Amino acid sequence: MSCHLCFALASVVVVASVAAGTVEDALDGKIVPWGTSFRAVCEEVVAADLAVDRSWTRLKSKSEYEAHGKAVQSSFIRALGGLPEKCPLNAKTVATVGCDGYRVEKLYFESLPGVFVTANLYLPDEKKFKPPYPAFLVSCGHAGTGKGDSGYGRGCAMGAQQGFAALIYDPIGQGERTQIPDTNNCAGHNRFGSLAALVGRSTAQFRIWDGMRAMDYLDSRTDIRHGGYGIMGNSGGGTLTSLIMSLDSRVKAAAPSCYITNIRELCMAIGPQDAEQNTFGQLAFGLNHASLVLMGGNAVRLHCCHADMFPFSGSMATFETVRETARNCGLPMDRYGMTDVPGYHGWKESLRLSSLAWMRRWLMDDRSAVIDVMECRFADAGFDIGKFDSGLGAKGSRVVEKGDVRNLTGFKSIYEYLKDDLAAAEKRRAGRSAGELAAVVRKRAGIRRVGDMDEKRRVVSDERKDGIRIVKEILALKGGYAFPSVTLVPEEVADSPILLVGDGGRKGWAKEAETALRGGHPVMVADVVGTGELGTARLKFYDAENPDENVAVMYYLLGKSLVGVRAEQIVALAKLHGERFGKGVDMRADGRVAIAAAHACASERALFASVKLSHGPMGWAEAVSTSAAYPFANVVHGALLDYDWKDLVE
Repeated sequence: MSCHLCFALASVVVVASVAAGTVEDALDGKIVPWGTSFRAVCEEVVAADLAVDRSWTRLKSKSEYEAHGKAVQSSFIRALGGLPEKCPLNAKTVATVGCDGYRVEKLYFESLPGVFVTANLYLPDEKKFKPPYPAFLVSCGHAGTGKGDSGYGRGCAMGAQQGFAALIYDPIGQGERTQIPDTNNCAGHNRFGSLAALVGRSTAQFRIWDGMRAMDYLDSRTDIRHGGYGIMGNSGGGTLTSLIMSLDSRVKAAAPSCYITNIRELCMAIGPQDAEQNTFGQLAFGLNHASLVLMGGNAVRLHCCHADMFPFSGSMATFETVRETARNCGLPMDRYGMTDVPGYHGWKESLRLSSLAWMRRWLMDDRSAVIDVMECRFADAGFDIGKFDSGLGAKGSRVVEKGDVRNLTGFKSIYEYLKDDLAAAEKRRAGRSAGELAAVVRKRAGIRRVGDMDEKRRVVSDERKDGIRIVKEILALKGGYAFPSVTLVPEEVADSPILLVGDGGRKGWAKEAETALRGGHPVMVADVVGTGELGTARLKFYDAENPDENVAVMYYLLGKSLVGVRAEQIVALAKLHGERFGKGVDMRADGRVAIAAAHACASERALFASVKLSHGPMGWAEAVSTSAAYPFANVVHGALLDYDWKDLVE
């Protein structure tokens, strides 16, 4: 329901008397009674994830299945930022270590010029197994020691003792692959991810490429059987197993562990995880966990734990989506399987045994490799990895001097690739008119024209107190979420309307609102998504300081930016406030919301008489140039290729 209120503009300035505490009391309290931004965005994620599942189960033939998979693959590659051009691997083996029943070659190669990938290749005993060997990759999870982790080393040693070649490599920011100091593991992946997003890239792009180049290395060896490889990994390694198997046709068999669930339950249970798991707009173009299993055409066995942080109920739902799609499209049902075991997150002995049996079935064509799930579960009873061969270990697996690729001649940090992108973009940029810039800003940030928002508003209360009219309202935009505002009107309006938005919520603007009211300004103070009463979140993104980070990453999955959503809300507020008083508004924005305010002004300049931003984050170019930690809440995907947010208010 829309509500039209009458406000009068006086012809002279009247200095109003404002009672102490009146404004602060008016701005305090809850206006929107039905939940938070976190809950609202979760609901949108749930709907989008279910829609992707249905896009697979509605397919009715193999040809439809293949066409749909190719379409999603193409969209996925574009969303990653494309795949790089191949460079020479420049592979170098630095040592070979003999072990009980196998040997290990310690090596490195370049996935991109200067981007060194440290790896260990576990090879069978030639006296027992003759080359060429069937081979699989082991993608590491988030262990600080990377390939030196005992659980991963155990899987490689077991594989080599069964006649496989097993290539395990360090992920970016783990093991020997420090990129910049003190930013390893998930923290490093997320730090890189937000900066990469600004130039239209992603952490996943670089990490998938490492895996693809690892297979190029296997292709280069004469002692490896070509024509189809396996891949397995746990947790973050399960993520990369899933991403790589979905895009590289050389993967014949895959065994992701402790990762595949569904996005809707993941977001509700623990929130979206680190940067390589979140591709911009993936739910909008049809990529979810079921898509990862289905679209590569591989033989895939899911490995799950009942009490995993990745919800097992989501794993079962995704597996059923996969099986229903396979039945509908006439795909071989034996190409998909699941091993589920009791316990918490982790690559248990049971899951290693099942993964290796899956590799024997598809890479060795061993039809006797039938997986008995109950038998696998028994393997975990009393298992002590310290009593078994677990490979070379953290120190023994080291390839380069001091275990740090930065010591290699020609090293180039992946952050330097982002700086190259920035430099190239700045050279391409040309002067734009205000109209051209507005169009670019709207497209990048996903901001609709003001006439397309179809805003609705409801007055919650309208009262007078101590000479101030206090109007509390709830606004909502088409397809958006409700957000609250408080409009404070002095007895006589004698100057321009002021709009106040910021990180700290409405109450933080009390003093500035009081000053404006004394000058005869009508003042609107609002909470945009992720701030004030909408700012609480049940979960935090990797202990981020600000709760809006989790909301921002969920928007990212939907192909939106928190900046753009906030900017639309600010535009709607400015339109409403300005129309009531017949003037453009003077906007004041504080903190992280300053980026959204700058976008709102650039997209609908006519609504704003002036804009004043305070305590805003650093510019995007500065963040990329300094490899700064920069929240996803402040990011517009790919926007730095066209503009820096600080350029919008100069």
